[in-house]
Amino acid sequence: MLWDQNHHFSLPPPILRLLEVLETNGFEAVVVGGCVRDGLLGLKPKDCDLATNATPEELASLLKAHKIPTIPLGLAFGTLGARFGKRVFEITTYREESGYVNHRHPQVRFNATLETDLKRRDFTINALAYHPTKGLLDLHGGVKDLRLKRLRFVGVAIDRVFEDALRILRALRFASVLGFKLEPLSAQAVLKHAPLLQHISKERVFAELCKILMGAHAGAVCVAYASVLECALNTPLKPTLLAPLSQTPLNLTTRFLGLLAASKDPLNALAMLKPPKKLLKNIEKLLPYTRQSPPTCKIWLKQQMQTLSLSQVRAWLGWLKAYDRDQWQSLHAHFKRIGTQKEVYTLSFLAIKGETLKGLGLHRAQIGACLQACLNEVVQEKLENNAPTLLEFAKVWAKNLRENALK
Repeated sequence: MLWDQNHHFSLPPPILRLLEVLETNGFEAVVVGGCVRDGLLGLKPKDCDLATNATPEELASLLKAHKIPTIPLGLAFGTLGARFGKRVFEITTYREESGYVNHRHPQVRFNATLETDLKRRDFTINALAYHPTKGLLDLHGGVKDLRLKRLRFVGVAIDRVFEDALRILRALRFASVLGFKLEPLSAQAVLKHAPLLQHISKERVFAELCKILMGAHAGAVCVAYASVLECALNTPLKPTLLAPLSQTPLNLTTRFLGLLAASKDPLNALAMLKPPKKLLKNIEKLLPYTRQSPPTCKIWLKQQMQTLSLSQVRAWLGWLKAYDRDQWQSLHAHFKRIGTQKEVYTLSFLAIKGETLKGLGLHRAQIGACLQACLNEVVQEKLENNAPTLLEFAKVWAKNLRENALK
C-alpha cells in the first residue's frame, strides 16, 4: 500500500487515544469515511470513525481493559461505539460483504484487510483511509474525484447499486449537500435502478430524503433526478416545480412542502414514509396554501394565524418566497409588523377573558363563542383591543343570543 504523506489534518483527542490503544496492542487502525472526506475538503467533520483488523470480540475486550465505555451499535456488522463523555466514536472491524439480500443486507465476513474493506464502500470519496503518521491511503481515486467535485461509485457502478439500493439516495444526498455531480456511469446506475428503492425500509428512505432536501443544491438535484424521487415517493412529480427548492430557507417543513407541492398525491406519499406526526400535520395544513393565490392583506394573514402556528406560518412563507416573491414580500412585511407591534390574532392576546363574561350570564360554549366573536372584530380592525370596548360588544352579543333563543 502506498500512503501519501502530503495530506494532514487534525483529529479529535479520543480518536488519537483509540488509535494508540489499538496499535500498542498489535492491531491496525485507521480513520475512514466521512471524516477523511470532510477533512480533505476543509470542512468540520460531524463524525469520526475508525476501521480496524481487531474482531468485535477483541475490540470489546480491549476497550473494557482500558476502561473505555462501549455501546453495541451493530455487532453483527462489526461496529462498536466507544464513549468519551457525550460523544460516541464508531469503530468497525475490516469486513468483506457478499450475498446481499433484498438489495440491502449483506453477509459479512471479518477476515478482511484494509484494502478489501475500502473496496466494499459506496463512493470513491468515502473509500479513503487516513493515519496521523502514515498519511492518506487512496486506492480508488477519491482525491481526484474530490478535486473534480465528482461522485463515482467504487468499482462497477451498477453492481454497487444493485447490492445496496439505499446507495441511490445516498448519491443524491452527497450531490445535494456537496454540490458534486455524478459521473455518467454512476448517474446511469442511479436512474436505471431507482425502482429498487421499493426494497428499502420507508424509515431509511425518509431519513435520506431529509438530508437530500436540506442540501444547498437540493433544487438542481431534485430536478435532475425527479424520476428517482418518484420511485422513492411512489407518486409522479412535476420537475419544473422543484427547481426553486434551493431558494427556500433551510427548514425541513418548507423543503418537504416544496417537494410535495410538485407531486400528484402528496399526503399519501408522505404518510407512506412514516414521518414524524408533527411534520405530517404541518404539511397537511400547509399544502392547501400552495394551491391558491392568497390575498396580500394583513387582516387575511391574521385570520390564518388563528389556526396556523407561528412555525407553520414561517414554513409556508419560506415556500412562498421561492415560488411567488411578490406575494411573499407583502405577506412577510405584514407578518413582521404583526409580531413587532404585538397585534392581536389569537384569543390569548384579547384584553377580555372568559371570567369577565360569566357576569353576563354566559356559560361554557357560549363564553368561547363570544370570545371568538370579539377576536374576529379585533382582527378585522372593527374594534380596538381594550377591555371596556370589548365588554360593551360582549353585552350586545349576549343580549342578541338571549333574544334569538326566545324566538
